[in-house]
Amino acid sequence: MKLRIVVADDNSAFLARLVSVLATEFEVVATAADGKSALECIRLCQPNVVVLDLEMPGFNGIEVVKELTKYPSSPAVVICSIEDDPEIVEAARQAGALGYVFKACIAKDLIAAVKSVASGQSFVSPS
Repeated sequence: MKLRIVVADDNSAFLARLVSVLATEFEVVATAADGKSALECIRLCQPNVVVLDLEMPGFNGIEVVKELTKYPSSPAVVICSIEDDPEIVEAARQAGALGYVFKACIAKDLIAAVKSVASGQSFVSPS
């Protein structure tokens, strides 16, 4: 059975790119353009993994991750961002994200990141 993925990014072109990369190996069950919509999609679709943009309107990626930790069975999370500041990466991990992929690296890192976090392993794009 394919992993079920929810993807959220406020940039529609990048969201489409994320979906096209993920759909090669996983079932993308919903997409969202902001943090609040992402939480609703996650609640309704019960994905295995969530791929979130760091900076979104409503709730940012880290705020969404913090909300997910309140869920009885929260999905694993990969944050996608242009930010490569180690403090931001660490803040995402401290909030509960198991994965962090730099947007410039999605073609080579995103599939591996999703597989890693789905099995409980952490993944950070090499800088």
